[in-house]
Amino acid sequence: PTRRRKNKSVVQMASNLPSAVQLFEAFKKACQEEPINIAKCTDLLTQLKIAMIQFPALPPLSQQTPTMQQELLLAREVLELAALLSVKMKDIPAFERHISQLKTYYYDFASVLPGSEREAPLLGLNLLRLLSQNRIAEFHTELELIPPEVASSVYVRHPVMLEQYLMEGSYNKVLAARNHVPHDSYPYFIDILLNTVRDEIADCSERAYDALPLSHAKAILMFDTDAALVEYANAHNWTIEGAHIRFAKEKETTQVPSMKLVTQTLAYAKELERIV
Repeated sequence: PTRRRKNKSVVQMASNLPSAVQLFEAFKKACQEEPINIAKCTDLLTQLKIAMIQFPALPPLSQQTPTMQQELLLAREVLELAALLSVKMKDIPAFERHISQLKTYYYDFASVLPGSEREAPLLGLNLLRLLSQNRIAEFHTELELIPPEVASSVYVRHPVMLEQYLMEGSYNKVLAARNHVPHDSYPYFIDILLNTVRDEIADCSERAYDALPLSHAKAILMFDTDAALVEYANAHNWTIEGAHIRFAKEKETTQVPSMKLVTQTLAYAKELERIV
């Protein structure tokens, strides 16, 4: 009796696949619309996720069903579009969650499913996310997990190249790379990366110079307009003096605790004498 109930349940659960496919087609079409209707897309995505709960072939159940491959393929495509949608929504935590789920389909089900044309762009986009968040150790860990045939793609080589530029300090090359992205979702994370790089340059400039000509500051900080530079300067409490920017410098006072230093030195000398 128990076995009959289980089989009946599987049949019922697999029977909602056609309606889920129709829902997915509507979701896919909505994601491709220009301008995109975010509310419509998120509503359809929610409905799809509820429908996929009834797929027995999906983790954590991973049951062998006659429609196993169809269920896995549909779920993978839904998560892929959801990840791209989260970038358009500028929702980084949602992107991270969807990528985490997708890696199960890319790696664990690699022998069951055919390759996906979105795998390389999304894994490359995930590397770019980690780079923009300055999570370099995780960047290299994720890079090691990517299969060689995917790692050799332009989508993965692009963030790897950016990481090399950062290590070299070739910030101008990072800026130039924004105009040659392999996918239309990449600029969002590159802009975050550029802001990180710009802040690093600004910190170095403050330490190295008292002031800089506006034209020079605009070039090294990678701004296209004077207005953007002035806004950035005001946010950092820099002052504009004619055609120059004067950096705000904090007075550094260093006090040497002489008595404490002498006491420690004498203690070290006594310990050395004892050892000898």
